[in-house]
Amino acid sequence: MTKKITAIFLALCMAISVLPMTIQAASKPDIKVGDYVKMGAYNNASILWRCVSIDNNGPLMLADKIVDTLAYDAKTNDNSNSKSHSRSYKRDDYGSNYWKDSNMRSWLNSTAAEGKVDWLCGNPPKDGYVSGVGAYNEKAGFLNAFSKSEIAAMKTVTQRSLVSHPEYNKGIVDGDANSDLLYYTDISEAVANYDSSYFETTTEKVFLLDVKQANAVWKNLKGYYVAYNNDGMAWPYWLRTPVTDCNHDMRYISSSGQVGRYAPWYSDLGVRPAFYLDSEYFVTTSGSGSQSSPYIGSAPNKQEDDYTISEPAEDTNPDWNVSTEQSIQLTLGPWYSNDGKYSNPTIPVYTIQKTRSDTENMVVVVCGEGYTKSQQGKFINDVKRLWQDAMKYEPYRSYADRFNVYALCTASESTFDNGGSTFFDVIVDKYNSPVISNNLHGSQWKNHIFERCIGPEFIEKIHDAHIKKKCDPNTIPSGSEYEPYYYVHDYIAQFAMVVNTKSDFGGAYNNREYGFHYFISPSDSYRASKTFAHEFGHGLLGLGDEYSNGYLLDDKELKSLNLSSVEDPEKIKWRQLLGFRNTYTCRNAYGSKMLVSSYECIMRDTNYQFCEVCRLQGFKRMSQLVKDVDLYVATPEVKEYTGAYSKPSDFTDLETSSYYNYTYNRNDRLLSGNSKSRFNTNMNGKKIELRTVIQNISDKNARQLKFKMWIKHSDGSVATDSSGNPLQTVQTFDIPVWNDKANFWPLGALDHIKSDFNSGLKSCSLIYQIPSDAQLKSGDTVAFQVLDENGNVLADDNTETQRYTTVSIQYKFEDGSEIPNTAGGTFTVPYGTKLDLTPAKTLYDYEFIKVDGLNKPIVSDGTVVTYYYKNKNEEHTHNLTLVAAKAATCTEGGKEAYYKCEGCGKFYEDVLGTKEITDLASWGNIAKIAHTTKQTVTKATPTANGKIVNYCSVCKKTLSTTVIPKASSIKLKATSLTYNGKVRTPKVIVKDRTGKTLVKNTDYTVSYAKGRKYVGKYAVKITFKGKYSGTKTLYFTIKPKATSISSLKAGSKKFTVKWKKQATQTTGYQVQYSASSKFSKAKTVTVGKNTTVSKKISKLSGKKKYYVRVRTYKTVKINGKSIRIYSGWSKAKTVTTKK
Repeated sequence: MTKKITAIFLALCMAISVLPMTIQAASKPDIKVGDYVKMGAYNNASILWRCVSIDNNGPLMLADKIVDTLAYDAKTNDNSNSKSHSRSYKRDDYGSNYWKDSNMRSWLNSTAAEGKVDWLCGNPPKDGYVSGVGAYNEKAGFLNAFSKSEIAAMKTVTQRSLVSHPEYNKGIVDGDANSDLLYYTDISEAVANYDSSYFETTTEKVFLLDVKQANAVWKNLKGYYVAYNNDGMAWPYWLRTPVTDCNHDMRYISSSGQVGRYAPWYSDLGVRPAFYLDSEYFVTTSGSGSQSSPYIGSAPNKQEDDYTISEPAEDTNPDWNVSTEQSIQLTLGPWYSNDGKYSNPTIPVYTIQKTRSDTENMVVVVCGEGYTKSQQGKFINDVKRLWQDAMKYEPYRSYADRFNVYALCTASESTFDNGGSTFFDVIVDKYNSPVISNNLHGSQWKNHIFERCIGPEFIEKIHDAHIKKKCDPNTIPSGSEYEPYYYVHDYIAQFAMVVNTKSDFGGAYNNREYGFHYFISPSDSYRASKTFAHEFGHGLLGLGDEYSNGYLLDDKELKSLNLSSVEDPEKIKWRQLLGFRNTYTCRNAYGSKMLVSSYECIMRDTNYQFCEVCRLQGFKRMSQLVKDVDLYVATPEVKEYTGAYSKPSDFTDLETSSYYNYTYNRNDRLLSGNSKSRFNTNMNGKKIELRTVIQNISDKNARQLKFKMWIKHSDGSVATDSSGNPLQTVQTFDIPVWNDKANFWPLGALDHIKSDFNSGLKSCSLIYQIPSDAQLKSGDTVAFQVLDENGNVLADDNTETQRYTTVSIQYKFEDGSEIPNTAGGTFTVPYGTKLDLTPAKTLYDYEFIKVDGLNKPIVSDGTVVTYYYKNKNEEHTHNLTLVAAKAATCTEGGKEAYYKCEGCGKFYEDVLGTKEITDLASWGNIAKIAHTTKQTVTKATPTANGKIVNYCSVCKKTLSTTVIPKASSIKLKATSLTYNGKVRTPKVIVKDRTGKTLVKNTDYTVSYAKGRKYVGKYAVKITFKGKYSGTKTLYFTIKPKATSISSLKAGSKKFTVKWKKQATQTTGYQVQYSASSKFSKAKTVTVGKNTTVSKKISKLSGKKKYYVRVRTYKTVKINGKSIRIYSGWSKAKTVTTKK
């Protein structure tokens, strides 16, 4: 029985095996335009697709019918600061027309289950934010009902997608396209300037047609580009092409085939998906490609990971292009990395600049955002460039060597502009401010990552303080959650973030009490370096934005370093600076209550440097963070002093026009810096002013500074007046102590609360009036010096225009190879500076050995200072070289011979290296020998000083110079004498310019002309001798004796005058008469004989009073020419004529 049953079963099996097969073997079809494919399902119905075009990406497949009616993008709801919704307020009301993070792209490319779609913009299409009942935030993703092999048949393509102005204005644009897509409603014209329209490339599987693809459907299949719903009714459907000159509208194809525009949040337009078929892998199991018998297939042999479009693909080169030898490792829980992508990051650390120990300098930690692992080399170079440029701004430049700068390579999966996953989740909000988003991926404490995660790990592993972490950042500490991290701000002066983008933005976040102390700046915007310097001003210096239109409350007045609301110039906090350089008081905007000290400041406009108020406040701030700084001297200026803008009442008008009137006036009077040459020979009698402000950094010691100002000829000599007095002035200024220093943001303070702006501050003004007889020359300038108590020059007339040069710091091993994870930075120093740096004893795990390039003047660009380090456990063998003894000279001391190790740079007394010289400067010194003195004498003259110079005949050094004052006053005791019949010899008096009387026959001799007995003019010659040279001739006159009136007799309209006869050494007389006692309009009559003693004066007015006087004269010949020498007038008498 059993055998029989078995036989029947085998027979049945054989019968079945010979039946014909009904399943078609898999085949690879040749897809053509017009062919149909059935693949995937939506709402429990299969989807029919048609090939509408074939291009470089392959067959373009378009859904035969619309699959649903859905909004393109929801209005802003959960995340107003996220992605494209942060770029326009209109998107709050209409949704976004940006394809890349739209709800439509998120949904079409999602395989997620119901309610699990990852909405890329962070704003789901939920009730109230899409029109009507069109919410689809709880729907499953469009691809949810597709099989894995069906999804694999959809090619992942990178293609052009046009963008609108909120994007391209932010730099979100590829290629060199430069125009908006013209708005044409006819499908034949809709692509008129497509190839030159703003675009970016996007990567996806499923998409909506763009206008060019729709145009291709029209060209290939005519009316097929018009869509129909499942009821056979023509229906409008979305394109992915925005209206590019609008910030929200999208293009769509209407039911009549026109290209229209519509707000994205409306839910009544159809969705007609498209994809490119991967024809290399697509195989069919049935169908002929017709509408009634479409191909049915997939790509079962294509190996593909689970598909997601949550973020763009990761870095195509996932390997680091920087050293990871020195790194910190973080463990970030869901508060910092909710999606887990950055939960255990390795962060390579690079030293950009480390001039001293981290405990002595201000430490700046710079992190990167939107740099992939293979872009970290670019990040390092970006930090070096931005830092070097920032150090060209004062007050940073004065502290350039007091910063230690580290670059932390926080690698992202995507570049910033790709819109993909980045380390810090930075987004740019509607105010164009970059912020760390806490809700982009639900990482609630992401913006605390600096002080809670990166800072403590850096301080423990890298910082020279090596302080162990105080608590786990993934656990909320008991008590205050912020206080355990306050110490971070004591060791890291500033956190910074550089974003890998060309977009132009910037933002700073300062609230140490709540953990924030970082700023964000772009890497490659058109003003990236300026933005970095501006944001650093917020972060490190505590300066506010000067462009914001706002109102400062009284309680914020003393807290704000560079802003004010006090309009009274007598009370404004920067009152001591008013009129100095561009310091004024002006509204930062029309009608604003916020006041600034200048319109020309980087905190208002990045085209400028920091203004004087910001420089002063910044210098004070940094002086609290580092030691060894005791005084701030603002770069002085010299102006012609006219009295304009010299008192507070000159600064009461706060409007823009008044500020510019002030600057025009100042520029017209400026005589220093680049305006030195404005000084000219017409400055006689005018006043000039040397002005600066000085801040004492000490709260213990007052200071006393000397100001010197003089007029300098082009040859360097000092100009003089006509008497040889130098045109110069000196004044001393007392600088008070900074009593309020403890209140001004000391190290360890969480914030600047309030302080007295004017504590320790002194406005210094030295005014000098140039004499009216100043001997000025073309090319003259005003020179000045500001000197400390020891005569050190703190500033002079070359300070403003002094040349600066660059210095680079390198870090190497003894063999000259570079130390890993170092990238020497560059900073700016004044030309001729002698750097005085103290290298840190350790760098990472290496021990300092020596330094090259210090303690010598920096006189060329590209100067390199090299710090050498070695492994701590590495033994060192000395390589000693003899340094020969140096003999002492009269100019410098000598030095005994010693030995130097070329490896470690240490010094030794002996060749075996057993006696180390720890202080070479004080060891083995040989005193200088005495100078061999000689003397040269330049004799003084009546017009020029002389000098006695003692110098060394060996080294030619001038040992002393003694001025011989010029003989500036040479006079006769009397220059007019009266004839008395005797020889006259007036005394000569000679004095030098100091008033000292010179000695006759020692310093000079005198010779008199002959015949000095008679009326005439005689020469006196002074000939200098001894320490003086030159001659001087003076003259005196012997006058004839005078006469007197003996009688006056009146007549009719006349009078007769008689006088006493004076016949000796006279030729004649002169009679003078006038109706005025002062002899105005007087008439003079000459009597040519000395024997005549009377004269009748007629033709006068009757009954009129006249004043009359008489004098003698003698005619003599001098140098062949006859001249008259007169006596003095007689005493006047009066006479009244008769009728």
